[in-house]
Amino acid sequence: MEIREKHWLWILAAGVVLAGALGYWGYQQFTVRQRLETALNNKYYRALYDLTENVQNMEVLLSKSLVAGTPEAQSTFLMELWQRAMAAQANLNQLPVTDALTGRTSKFLTQVGDYAHSLMQQAVRGELESGQQWETIKRLYQQSADLNLALHELQSRIASGQLYLSELARESRRTLGCEGPRLANTSFQAIEKHMENFPTLIYDGPFSDHLGKRVARGVTGKNISREKARARALEVTGDRGRYVVERVEESRGKIPSYLVELRPLRKDGVPVTVAITRQGGHLNWMASGRRIGNATWNMEKARQKARDYLASLGYRDMVPVYYEKQNGLAVFNFAATQEQVVLYPDQIKVSVTLDNGQIMGIEASSYLMNHSRRELPRPRIGLQEARQKLNPRLKEIKGGRLVLIPVPPDREKLAYEFQARLDRDLFLVYIDALDGREVQILRVVRNPEGILTL
Repeated sequence: MEIREKHWLWILAAGVVLAGALGYWGYQQFTVRQRLETALNNKYYRALYDLTENVQNMEVLLSKSLVAGTPEAQSTFLMELWQRAMAAQANLNQLPVTDALTGRTSKFLTQVGDYAHSLMQQAVRGELESGQQWETIKRLYQQSADLNLALHELQSRIASGQLYLSELARESRRTLGCEGPRLANTSFQAIEKHMENFPTLIYDGPFSDHLGKRVARGVTGKNISREKARARALEVTGDRGRYVVERVEESRGKIPSYLVELRPLRKDGVPVTVAITRQGGHLNWMASGRRIGNATWNMEKARQKARDYLASLGYRDMVPVYYEKQNGLAVFNFAATQEQVVLYPDQIKVSVTLDNGQIMGIEASSYLMNHSRRELPRPRIGLQEARQKLNPRLKEIKGGRLVLIPVPPDREKLAYEFQARLDRDLFLVYIDALDGREVQILRVVRNPEGILTL
């Protein structure tokens, strides 16, 4: 009897061990599967984000090709449009959806790319004069704008957890008629329905971060000590009596600097970090943070506060060029001027709170990298002649000031800057002041947060 009990105990123990082993194996398999599924989901999300970015760039390039007035500019935009359309097609093919769900969108992207390539060849030959071609590009632009909006809405719903992109692969193997409020399939079906009418056949300004030059031309003077960096950091805050220096460290990079951490003496104060260049003791950047209350300052008052602050630091010939407003904070971009020419590469950003006008930050890297006295050429064409170079379809043409803009890879051009409108879209067009060629076209986007350019 005792032997039989021992026998059953051995069987029970073996069963427990076996069950534990199977459980552990199952857990391991579950974990591996979860990791693989997470990796696959990340791949799908990346493809969707890339698709959205490429379609947004397609919309911008189509609008710019409508504004371009020279074959050279049109050819440049059309070449990039062709590349973006092909990239968007590749992104779409990576998504786990059936051809039935994305067939029209895929066809639209393919035809945009093919049409852009065809027009690019015509532009090179100087044959891009047809009004019908212009109308086709205009329809493509409107359709790409709709697709861009739909993709952004889809991306937003996935980011907020309203849709699960991970279920697309599983659901795509089933019938296309299955409904599900949390499935992205329904959104793709809506996009496809909207794409049935396709034609048959862009917070910073783009000139604000021109940091390609390896030598910081705006950094001058002799190297300073840590003690001088401490004194300079207290000076730029404009409030020596409210801070003490907590520590000083060194930072390398394109502009080697001392990082000075300031501790407030008052309990309601906030810490401030200031970067002072080791050469010359220039203010590189300053940053602080606090909870911002309700806005009581308007943008013009805040802009003037930023301008006055720059003047107190010795920057007197600066003009505002772009701004952005977020969470009670206004960020203004100011560009230097020389002989009434706006130097777009030489920019400084200033952050101002809209509750009491406090200077919360400054970023002068672009200015320090690029600023120097230029030998500006004399314009070879006049303002009126430059204006005549604009596309005749543009309306409400304004401006015409002289500006210096960066041109890749590492050059600068003197140009006339015009603001003009095509239908509902606003553009900045830059005409070379020496030869009259279009050197840049930017689309202006105005929203409650500020003025952006693409």
